[in-house]
Amino acid sequence: MVPSVRILALDVRCGVCSYAKMIPAVLRCFPNVETLHIMVKPLSGETGQPSGKHNLEFLNESGTIKCIRSCIKLLVFHDFRGDRSELAFLKFFFKSALVLEEALIVMANGSFTLMEDMLSKVKPLGSMKRASSDSTITINPQGGSIWNFKKASDFSLCDPFAND
Repeated sequence: MVPSVRILALDVRCGVCSYAKMIPAVLRCFPNVETLHIMVKPLSGETGQPSGKHNLEFLNESGTIKCIRSCIKLLVFHDFRGDRSELAFLKFFFKSALVLEEALIVMANGSFTLMEDMLSKVKPLGSMKRASSDSTITINPQGGSIWNFKKASDFSLCDPFAND
């Protein structure tokens, strides 16, 4: 366990079962994370069993994750494409996060050509019952990359993974 980490960024492949199943295990190692950045990687060329519709089931079976339940106030979900596995993760997160104040969903560059398509993908998230009823969901249609090793290792920054 690493209790001193307050900002965590994970690079994940939600659509591959073996990778997606590691998310709860990794998050348990950081019990006091207050800001979580999730960067979703596409499946192109990826090997492994697709997580498909069972994604939400194993997340629910993973049990309580302390940082999601009682610490994370800000979730930034980068490169959202609207895949079933991404929606399943976000639904699990929203149902579990009691102190969540804001969720920012950043669209993947070029994933949506029409605003209506993008809104139809995130609509189920806005209408679902969330554990933290006061939390807000913000959509950033612009996309953009956050990964920069020099910036990430700059301890003078408040959040080295935030887009400025």
